[in-house]
Amino acid sequence: MPSRIYILPVKIDPAAIADAKRKNEEGISILPADEEESKKKLADLKTDLTAAILEKMKDAELPAQIWTSSSPVPADGWKLEGNVVNLDPGKKVIGTDNPVVGIVISVADATHPIDQPFLVYNCSAKAKMSPGPGISPFAKVGNMIAKGTGLQESMQVGRLAGSVAEQFGEAMEKHGIKKKDD
Repeated sequence: MPSRIYILPVKIDPAAIADAKRKNEEGISILPADEEESKKKLADLKTDLTAAILEKMKDAELPAQIWTSSSPVPADGWKLEGNVVNLDPGKKVIGTDNPVVGIVISVADATHPIDQPFLVYNCSAKAKMSPGPGISPFAKVGNMIAKGTGLQESMQVGRLAGSVAEQFGEAMEKHGIKKKDD
């Protein structure tokens, strides 16, 4: 393992944004119709996702930190980059959106002269479905509160960041860089 894993701020692929805007025109929204609100939501998603990935990596006891400098990542670590490639609003399920956010993660060794990733993997988070008829009334109320306060999106960011950290750890174990017990 390197002494540091430098997490660059998450980016959003312009094609994913264009696709989300096209779907908005079809009445399937994941982004607000207002351009300024849409830009704010995308900026918040990048910030929240970067912070959540850092938190999940630290929870996994990995030596992670965010790198925002324009200078190259220090040679003592790896560079982890995330690029959101899918902002799919999903299908309506019992009257609620069930969005899917997909991200491609690439990891490169800062000491390597060519900035080519040695690990690339995809992660996605699908929002949980609304409680159905067999769910307790407390769960239904909790879901309505979460949807009304925006917490549902926060939980999705957490699930996506958890998937990023989990798959990173699995890849390290698979390649013998990290032991299962570490």
